[in-house]
Amino acid sequence: MVRAGLVFGLCVAAIGPGCGESRQALYMEGMKVEGDAERGPCKLVHDKEIGAALLTGDQVQQCLQMQSEALALYDRAAALGLKDADFVQAHEQARGRVQRLEGMLKMVREMERPEYKAPLPP
Repeated sequence: MVRAGLVFGLCVAAIGPGCGESRQALYMEGMKVEGDAERGPCKLVHDKEIGAALLTGDQVQQCLQMQSEALALYDRAAALGLKDADFVQAHEQARGRVQRLEGMLKMVREMERPEYKAPLPP
């Protein structure tokens, strides 16, 4: 009887912390998403032919989407009580990046639109 109770207690103790989301795991997942974004759609490609970096609205939109996913993970970690100084700084920086990317997306999309030319009168 004692052994069965001890085994049950150890099983509950081992399973208990695994239930639900870990705030540290959410933080690490957010950092992974941000890293993937920086190596993927957020990375600027320099075109040697024109001598400038190419940036499209679709690229900015994909970058914004991934950064927003990372921010959502950070928000969930914060809601679970993560208050580590490094986390707080990363969370604030992610929030700032998302805001800047939203503005950048609007500007790039406006630049991509062809200028409207009114038809000439007959």
